[in-house]
Amino acid sequence: MTDATTAAVRAATYWNAPDTVAEFRALGVRPYLTELLGRLPADGPALDLGCGGGRNTVALLERGFDVLAVDLHVGMVDATRARTAGYPSGRVTVRQGAAHAIPADDGAFALVVCYGVLHNAVDRTQWETAVREIRRVLRPGGRLALNTFTSETLDPRLRPGTGDGRYLLPDDVPMTLLPDAGVLDAFAAAGLHAEGGTHSYVRDLDVGPRAVLRCVLRREGD
Repeated sequence: MTDATTAAVRAATYWNAPDTVAEFRALGVRPYLTELLGRLPADGPALDLGCGGGRNTVALLERGFDVLAVDLHVGMVDATRARTAGYPSGRVTVRQGAAHAIPADDGAFALVVCYGVLHNAVDRTQWETAVREIRRVLRPGGRLALNTFTSETLDPRLRPGTGDGRYLLPDDVPMTLLPDAGVLDAFAAAGLHAEGGTHSYVRDLDVGPRAVLRCVLRREGD
């Protein structure tokens, strides 16, 4: 078994563990997403990319969006399906899939919510592929609500891996962490630009301090 395969198995074991799934299914929506949804019209479908336990999927449904919810891990897919079982089947679809290979058509979405996902790319190549995929599935004028860890503050338990922006967790699972400017420049190169201000802060999690970049980006019209 290769190191990459071993790391993928460890990551999947964590994310599919019943305790992890239960924790994420119990989470409520963040106030900043509620505030954003209050400002945006539900004028097209939305994608919840990395849906976890479904909290953002529910928020999007309640705002009036039809939703495709996607997560890499089957435990989270099952949790989101259970959490959204009371909604009409025509309004919500939950699929297993990856941020770097989104199972959706070009220009399908008016809004993509991608919270806590992008930094889980295994390397810079996969990270940049995910950026291009997000751009691909957004319609012109569509918006991306982004929340991702960055390299502005590094957990001292992380150690550098091989490759630009690649870090390893103590169990050798990789993360891709770029500085705020690097994140914004990569999206700008793909045609997505920050709309309004950006928010950078440090969250003291039980796994250590993590720098966070939160912003809304808008895809340029074609």
